[in-house]
Amino acid sequence: MKYQVRDHAPLLAVSSVLCIALLIGARLLWPPPPEPGVDLADIPYYQLPFGPDDAGLPRPFWPSRMQTENGRFADPAKIQSAADCAICHPREFEEWAPSLHAIAGRDTVYERAVEANEDLHKDGIEKARFCEGCHAPGEVLAGRTNRFKSVMPSDAETEGISCVMCHTATHADPVEGNGALTLAINEGTDRLSNPLLLAAPRDHARAFGAKETNALIAKGDFCGGCHTETYDTSMSKVEGRQHVQTTHAEWRDSWYAGNGVTCQDCHMAPDPAAYVRQIRSGDLAKPERYAHNFVGANYLMFNTGLGSNLTFLRGGILPGLSDARNTELIARQGEATRALLRSAAGLALRGSEVAPGRLRFGIAVQNLGAGHNLPTGVIDQKYMWLEVVVRDATGAEIYHSGAFDATRGETDPDAVIWREDFIDADGERIPDHLTFITAAISHVRTGVPPKGEDVVRYDVAVTSDATGPFRVEARLWYRVATQEFAYNTLKTDLVIPPFELTAAEFALPATDEARQ
Repeated sequence: MKYQVRDHAPLLAVSSVLCIALLIGARLLWPPPPEPGVDLADIPYYQLPFGPDDAGLPRPFWPSRMQTENGRFADPAKIQSAADCAICHPREFEEWAPSLHAIAGRDTVYERAVEANEDLHKDGIEKARFCEGCHAPGEVLAGRTNRFKSVMPSDAETEGISCVMCHTATHADPVEGNGALTLAINEGTDRLSNPLLLAAPRDHARAFGAKETNALIAKGDFCGGCHTETYDTSMSKVEGRQHVQTTHAEWRDSWYAGNGVTCQDCHMAPDPAAYVRQIRSGDLAKPERYAHNFVGANYLMFNTGLGSNLTFLRGGILPGLSDARNTELIARQGEATRALLRSAAGLALRGSEVAPGRLRFGIAVQNLGAGHNLPTGVIDQKYMWLEVVVRDATGAEIYHSGAFDATRGETDPDAVIWREDFIDADGERIPDHLTFITAAISHVRTGVPPKGEDVVRYDVAVTSDATGPFRVEARLWYRVATQEFAYNTLKTDLVIPPFELTAAEFALPATDEARQ
């Protein structure tokens, strides 16, 4: 045998060298694979009204700060639908499907607001990239947020913040905000298609579960990429930059961030309200797992009592769900949403005095469970107010502030209210979220900070025939939209119902204790 090897060794060596040379030659001569994604030049009539960046390069997704890792557009045909992910991840899909993330780009409230803003300017549709970058990133990244629709739609683009929009993220800038996320969506979707999934599970893991991505999406900074919002001259009338949503900064500077409690810990816990109560008890252990419900504060989008109006508000049913299953999931998430809201706030009596002809007392509105201000977000529409009723010993009402007219959908204009106002160039309040003509932001009353309280003082006149003891009834209400917005933008007479966050009763004279 050794003689055969010796006799054939030269031929084997020459053959090996020739094979290696052929392989190297083929590699050098074979054309490189095309760069994943779509080039700007391949999207006909794409408008770039915002000019180049500081390096002289085009800004295709501006004024949204979202971008792809290789700077190219995404091919909508290759963006994975969440319904595709559901084949192997059914639990995660059914947690996500009723969530606010899933309908972020399709709910009617959002869509009508965008349309109203688009109608304000000739570049309105291009300015809407500011909104779509966070609410419908698939639309922006595919080049469909453009006055000339030259890109075909896909199911994945209607799904708001879908699986691939988080699981391909490689960078977030929570200080810049306005959708300041970088996604490797082209590399991920080009590297993987459904027929290859079972044959190449490691490619799937590299595309959608890369080490850097998994580390990023576990941090509060990731959420801050969208939950920090500022207006600037590219898409509004403000001079410089104006902070509109500071949710990330509110959390970053809070006790929660200082103690390692992240956005994900509360909003992705299997039972968010139970987790908030756990934190309030002093137990900082992380959740047993992270669900994909992203439970938030928009109770209206889970109000099954609205019937067909709810389907209208949510923009229909997502691909991959039946009507019956959709209703079931919405009801389940609605319970979690309402429970989370009720875990956030408290009321307490702060200083009371019963004097001849006067009742003086303070009501402390407490942020007991939210890791950010209460309320938070863009709160020109979402707002909170305090209702206070004082009764004498006979039960007769002697004072009432903060009443809500359920027929007209109007809040007492003299109520103590936590809300920010959009102001136009003439100094007038804009009641219906017209972002593109906003020139300034002012606060009627700023949100209550995490673990903080805001004491509201009352001085009530008492007639001589009113006798004590007196009773104070306090209710803290929350509402996700103003009635002006419903009339002017949604074009509906649907009254936006408020939600009671908490209530308490106090006796006067009394100690600083609440019965809740």
